[in-house]
Amino acid sequence: MGGMIGGVGRYEVGIWLNDGHSLLATTTVNLVGCFLLVFTIYGLDLHFAFPEWIILGLGTGIIGAFTTFSTFTVQFVQTIQTDSLTAIGFLAANLFGGMLMAILGFGAVQLIKWRVRE
Repeated sequence: MGGMIGGVGRYEVGIWLNDGHSLLATTTVNLVGCFLLVFTIYGLDLHFAFPEWIILGLGTGIIGAFTTFSTFTVQFVQTIQTDSLTAIGFLAANLFGGMLMAILGFGAVQLIKWRVRE
């Protein structure tokens, strides 16, 4: 169920950005996914007593299907053959941007200052 929701979300982001297979659409979902996954793990799992299946459904199901590592890899390989500078920028934006978004997700949880569950 979560995979279906995440996959549809990924498709919709592609349509919203006018091209479901663009480097921009892939980078957008990967960066948003990095933020949401860390926010989900540190914000929800560590601070609220949700059942494990809900956290797994959100993280692995919805967010896992929303992000696109396989598409990212294929697009990188295709792009590096024709435009190596764009490919390296795409790689850097996804890797370093993903790390930055993960840090921002963790920081957002810290700003909210939820109590740690017992």
